[in-house]
Amino acid sequence: MENRTLQFVIKSMSFHILFLVLFISCNNSELRSKNIKSGFLYDAGIYNIPGKNRNILIKELKDGSKIFAIRDRNNKILFQQSLNETFSANHYWLLYIDKDTNVWYYNSDHISHQAILFNKKTQKYEMKDFCTSKLHLPPEFKKEIETNTSKVCEF
Repeated sequence: MENRTLQFVIKSMSFHILFLVLFISCNNSELRSKNIKSGFLYDAGIYNIPGKNRNILIKELKDGSKIFAIRDRNNKILFQQSLNETFSANHYWLLYIDKDTNVWYYNSDHISHQAILFNKKTQKYEMKDFCTSKLHLPPEFKKEIETNTSKVCEF
């Protein structure tokens, strides 16, 4: 029994190490860097958020899918998108950052509608399903979803 537990721990750690290597080993100097206060993010790059000491990193993987992470000014990862829910070039997805540095995304491939909200008390990001939590969507984000999809949330 102990041997199986050890194998599980090793496999679990291997996955997390592989994921970190993906973000750390990639040469960020190849990525385009720009400042953004709020808006939609579509392309691979580093999006600096003026006055917030944070940035959004979007990487394009070898299969053409995209993945994002929220980082602090020292590039420490504060939140990272799951490798199981990357944005595919073959499906509809949206990634939006609001003026408060909250990140909103919709991924039709995984029927995923998430808000990554910054908690000022804990100084950490928290992920919430914006449909089940009945969160008030940023107007630009809501309009874009309603224009390009059938009704996402039933509220």
